[in-house]
Amino acid sequence: MCICSPNIRKLYVFLSRFNSHRVTFLSVFICEVLFFIFNKYGKVPVHHVKKIVTDFYTIGDIRAAKELLRSELVRLLVPDMATAPEAELAKHVVADLPRLVTHNRGDSRASAETSDLLELVIKADEMNITAQLPKFVAASYDKVPLVQADDIDVCLLARRLAKLEMTVSQHTKSLVEMVDKSSVDWPPLGQASGSSWAETVGTLGASAGDSPEQSTTTSMTSPVVPVGAGPLTRRPETKIPQHRVQKSCVLKGKNATSAGDGVKGVSRRLHAFVSRLEASTTEQQLSDWLAKVGISGVTCSRIVPKDGRTFRTAAFRVSCDAEFANLFYDEASWPAGCELRDWVFRNKAASVQHVENVSA
Repeated sequence: MCICSPNIRKLYVFLSRFNSHRVTFLSVFICEVLFFIFNKYGKVPVHHVKKIVTDFYTIGDIRAAKELLRSELVRLLVPDMATAPEAELAKHVVADLPRLVTHNRGDSRASAETSDLLELVIKADEMNITAQLPKFVAASYDKVPLVQADDIDVCLLARRLAKLEMTVSQHTKSLVEMVDKSSVDWPPLGQASGSSWAETVGTLGASAGDSPEQSTTTSMTSPVVPVGAGPLTRRPETKIPQHRVQKSCVLKGKNATSAGDGVKGVSRRLHAFVSRLEASTTEQQLSDWLAKVGISGVTCSRIVPKDGRTFRTAAFRVSCDAEFANLFYDEASWPAGCELRDWVFRNKAASVQHVENVSA
């Protein structure tokens, strides 16, 4: 006996068991998408099922199946919400289940919805509650995609190939372990004592205590090793000349000049990015602070955030002469808590040969 609900999605089936004279209540849902997935899950690779569902069904059908499956999973995992409506169950947050996300943008919406649906199916399989779910049936076979025989053959071939790869991997591992455990003493390479290869093999076999028949068998199965008139030597190794990469050398002049010489050097300035200062700090206050520690001629520029962003701390670009390098890079010269990093220059025009030549 079957009673159909008004939304024609859920059937209430009463099954009578004559052996125990009891009536069993069974819930059956009409959902072709879940009917196809649960029938092919475990028999066909997941990525193949995903491609078929994405190409055959509409986004609305896939999304409705996802909401239906999630609501039934929540009904099983949260018994207190067993009587809640389907829409509320689908949106309820459960720690063991992924959230209900609706993909409304992009050309791959159907693929994303199918991925979410298959993730719920895999979760149900991992939690071993697939058998407790309602039965999903199809009202019309026209809404169920057909899997071609060639597709099934490809799936079986992929399974057998994966099994074969696993078997070969296990055998390879076993062989490697056997070779590691075994100890084989190979005879040393010496000088040939005979005039022919056969005599040489016979001599080696006799020295090892083998019979001529055994020596002949050994010569047929052993790898061929060329024997010359003299002792075997290794091939000389050819050394590839390595060219040293010369590093550029920068010299700094030390000769003091006067005003009448006409030539005067300009020392580079040190530039640093100073951050993590109190937001109310001004450029003048920072310059006065550095002057107190002995760094004179300091230039401080407050960094203005881009796009109107605001920060709880202030940052500055600070520069001074190179003669104050020891004080400039001394932690004791800066307020506790602030951070100091070298200022990085980047080329903005192709005509600039070296950005460090640009002085502040």
